[in-house]
Order: sequence, then structure tokens, then C-alpha cells
Amino acid sequence: MTTSPYPSTTKPTILTFHGSGSNSTVHTVQLARLGRLLKPHFDLLTLEAPFPSAAGPGVLPFFEGCGPFKRWIPPSEKVSFDGIKKGEASGAMLKEVEDLIKQTVEDVRRKGGRVVGVVGFSQGTRVVAGLLKGSEIRKRLAGDGDGEGVNWCDFAFAVSVCGSYPPPLLPPSVSKLLDASSLSGEEKTRLQESRIESPTLHVLGKQDEWEWAGHLLIEGCYEKGEGKSEEVSFDMGHHYPVLPEDSELIRDWVMRTWERVEGGVEKR
Repeated sequence: MTTSPYPSTTKPTILTFHGSGSNSTVHTVQLARLGRLLKPHFDLLTLEAPFPSAAGPGVLPFFEGCGPFKRWIPPSEKVSFDGIKKGEASGAMLKEVEDLIKQTVEDVRRKGGRVVGVVGFSQGTRVVAGLLKGSEIRKRLAGDGDGEGVNWCDFAFAVSVCGSYPPPLLPPSVSKLLDASSLSGEEKTRLQESRIESPTLHVLGKQDEWEWAGHLLIEGCYEKGEGKSEEVSFDMGHHYPVLPEDSELIRDWVMRTWERVEGGVEKR
């Protein structure tokens, strides 16, 4: 974390990541209900992906004229439904994406703040999973004296809404750090393949045609249990919750989780 004192008047920051075929403007609107509940306690920063895209699921016609639309994975990277289910998708985060996130985290820290959590929707949940995984790898390597250079990758919790398919998009600087570490080959593989243990709330839609992909991500990449991954399913499609009580449940989970982990974040 930043070495400067954290001002008590500054709210902690949560980064948010939109889905494929969306952008920061669209995501800000989609996130509005939940955002109103979180903003008294957190600053929300909505990042915009670097790669061009056609409009994604549910974007049109409501957001007609709100383009250009973006995605976190380049259009050239294609994988079939069968390939997704077989785990053939790439798990590499592109440098353009990492640079955007790193710069945002560093900007927040320069202003005396700190980024503590992440929220992802649809394709953005793969970015979120990669950041959590990268954060856990960094912490493990830092314990062995090998964690220098990726201090920006430090996230305490996440909310994953209408999850996409695995694998997580791991930041390239974390992959390089792991490759260059003093761990044995077996230890590197074990760390790379270990499940994400960071507190994460997975929000699934019972009417979401992509619900199966979210389950693949959870079952393949996350460790379930108290203080780790938890699932909630709402009667909704591929979008953020609409009912006030559903958004309030997410808000309450975030607040409980933040209160529990805050001490640990302060000490890092």
C-alpha cells in the first residue's frame, strides 16, 4: 500500500469493470442502484476497457448512441462454447489492461487514497478474478522476499455479478514475477493453480442465459466458504439487481466484509 498516511476523511476506493460491449458511461448507469448504496462509504471508479467492441448483451437499444463500446479481451481472441467448457480460453491479461489498472491505483494513492476492492460485471468478472489471483500471488511471493514491482496489485475483496467463463485474466507483471521467483517449479505450479481465497460475493441471475459460465468460473477458480467465496442468486437476467432489497444485500455484504478485513489492509 501507499507509504503516505491514509487520511481519515478520504473514503476507500472500489474499482469497477464493465462487461463486453459496454463502456464506463453505460456501466455507471447500470451500477447506479448499487452505487447509491455504496457511495456513502466508498469512492467508485469505473474503468473503461481499451479494446473496441460491438454492443454487448442488453446494451441496445437502451444505450443507442452511447458508444464507442469496449471490451477487456481483444476481438481477435475467439473461443467457441465448446472451447470455453474445455478450458481453452486464454488466461493472460493484456498489457494495455494492466497498465490502465496500475495507473488508476497509483493515481488514487498519490492523492492519499487507497484501492481496497473491485466489482466486475460479465466479462469484467474475469478481470476481477485475475486481480484477486494476482494479489494473492504477490502476497505469497512478498513473504519470500520476491514481491517487488507489483505492489499496485493489492485488493481485499470483490463482488462478481453475472460472472463470465474462466480462467481469470492474470496481470502479466504478476506472471513474470512468479516465473522469476525463487520457488521451485512444483511450488510455482501449485500457486498458479490454487483457488482464489479472497472474500468474493458472486451474484448470479436465475434467468441469465450465461449463468452456466458464471458457475464455471466459481467452481473452477474460487474457494468457497466463510470469509472466502459466497453465492447469491436473484430472480433476474444478465444485469445488475433491480429490486432494492437485492442491492441492499450486496451493500451489507460489502460493509461486513470491509469491516472484517480493514485491519489487515491497514497493516500491509
